[in-house]
Amino acid sequence: MNNSYLQRDSKQESDGDNTYQSTFKVSKTSKIEYLIENKKFDEALSLVDRMLEKDSDYKNWNLKGIILDNLSEYDNAIECFDNALRVSDDSEILINKVNSLYKWAKVSYFPDLKYDHSLRLIDEALEIIPESEDPSEFYFLKAEVLESMGQRVESKKNYLIAYGEFEKLNEFQKQLDYLETTNDLLVNITGSYYHNYNPTEGEIVKLVKEPENEHDGDAIAVYLDNDKIGYVANSEYTLFDKVKSATKIKNDIPETCEAEIQFVYLDEYIIAKII
Repeated sequence: MNNSYLQRDSKQESDGDNTYQSTFKVSKTSKIEYLIENKKFDEALSLVDRMLEKDSDYKNWNLKGIILDNLSEYDNAIECFDNALRVSDDSEILINKVNSLYKWAKVSYFPDLKYDHSLRLIDEALEIIPESEDPSEFYFLKAEVLESMGQRVESKKNYLIAYGEFEKLNEFQKQLDYLETTNDLLVNITGSYYHNYNPTEGEIVKLVKEPENEHDGDAIAVYLDNDKIGYVANSEYTLFDKVKSATKIKNDIPETCEAEIQFVYLDEYIIAKII
């Protein structure tokens, strides 16, 4: 057995033929750390509770928080870290709390599917995480939760922060600002994948009505030079509230007109402005 937590209490003394055996004292804090290291969490918890009855020291509260965190009792663990932090601003305790919040948020997200609760925990962690710590995993988890909630815009922002893509984040914000404030007539081009079309910002395309289209009498085809590259979106699955459908614009444009490619939004929507 590894008794690394045992400490010698007195030196050996010799009195003639009588030798007094050295005694040992157990350092309770060291023993708790030993029990934690060996995953004997229930025993460690019982011991630290006895210690806290005698001494409400912040180190004991921190140890109890660590034990409860390992037992997946995250709410109680965080309460213990808070008790410790009221007395000490030790960064190690703060990091313990942050990590416990992250683990609780992860469980709340999956398998519990408590998305709102998970977001609150992540945001709390992000508010207090020390500058010395890397927050990317927190932003990545937040992005996953938001994506599951259907909040694609906020999800994308957090993915970009998680990956450190701050230039792309700025460009995405410019797209959002444009969509929010523009009076331009905007459409989304669909079906480009089937036509091997890769959009380029500023590219001019031609819109041609197809009233004889057997699938959709409101169809408007999109051409680059003489090649068909897709259609103006006209389905609820390919539209969002900032663009107009083919049905909505068919009476406002001539049989043929031009549009200018603006950008690809949310890695999916090819946004073009009618000119």
